[in-house]
Amino acid sequence: MGDRQHDTGQAPPEQLPPFWIRARDSRGRLIDPRVVAVCEELWPWAYRHVERELHDRASAAQLVERVALEVSGRLQDEPAVGKNLKGYFITAFHRQVRQQFFRDNRLAYEGLLRELEQSHHLTAPDWEALIERKLCLKALFDLLPHQARHILHYRILGFTWNATGRALHISGKQARSRFYYELDKVRGKLLGGTPKGAGHSEESD
Repeated sequence: MGDRQHDTGQAPPEQLPPFWIRARDSRGRLIDPRVVAVCEELWPWAYRHVERELHDRASAAQLVERVALEVSGRLQDEPAVGKNLKGYFITAFHRQVRQQFFRDNRLAYEGLLRELEQSHHLTAPDWEALIERKLCLKALFDLLPHQARHILHYRILGFTWNATGRALHISGKQARSRFYYELDKVRGKLLGGTPKGAGHSEESD
């Protein structure tokens, strides 16, 4: 069975609205032309992916633009992203769609209205925990050095250690070791102690 996650084939033309994206967002931030070109190439796939996962065709263009801005900013900070811009965009888009799904479906209840107070159940991830985790990650970004920030960003997007290492021109084991070493240093600063060193398994996934 093929992996339809990365199936970027063309959707039937009659079902596909024309591609359009603004050169700048509402705050005047410019979207890199290379990212715009990737968006246009992947538009049929992105539109179909949103339709399948969110059942909301109207949100496809907005999600593409949101990811385009994110990828454009990352490309500016880390030019090496441009070596596999298409793959990076696909991974970032999957993550954005997944987050949107969680937002749209964060609360669902079972039972009749009169039974809600007695028997309601969360059937989606804990929204409060998700927000707290995002705030922790943001604080962690501010404390990590430049390369470790990039490693964390790639890992958040779902890149393996080996793929992360390739993007940074080091091995997967080096990427893992360096990240955990810097993480231990941050932990030491926060706890007022000394870093333990890497001290983590060098296995790569």
